[in-house]
Amino acid sequence: MNLHDESFVQKMLAAWNAHDVDGAMALMMEDCVWEIPRGSAPHGTLFQGANEVRAAIADAFRAIPDIQYQSLRSCFGSGHVVMELLVTGTLADGTAARFHACDILTMVDGKIAAKRSYRKVAG
Repeated sequence: MNLHDESFVQKMLAAWNAHDVDGAMALMMEDCVWEIPRGSAPHGTLFQGANEVRAAIADAFRAIPDIQYQSLRSCFGSGHVVMELLVTGTLADGTAARFHACDILTMVDGKIAAKRSYRKVAG
């Protein structure tokens, strides 16, 4: 298994901060999964496969058009990357969004096989 480093995190965040869906998907496997914190299941909502994940990423960029991700800390190991992030943006109703998030990435052959996203909820 490959070990990743901060350059991988910066490459990933560059695509996400540019709202580049193709760039984000280029880092993911065809059979990737993405779990987001919102949803009725214990894991939130699960998107499976490149088509579902691509649509979910595009939806996230539409929901918060100015969303930005800032790396706070990253940890790396064989087969995984853990990223702590500060996420900021503006919701459709004009409310400012600002929260800490954590993404746990399962890596296979240099690409993201699974992206499990968590965030702190205020209030």
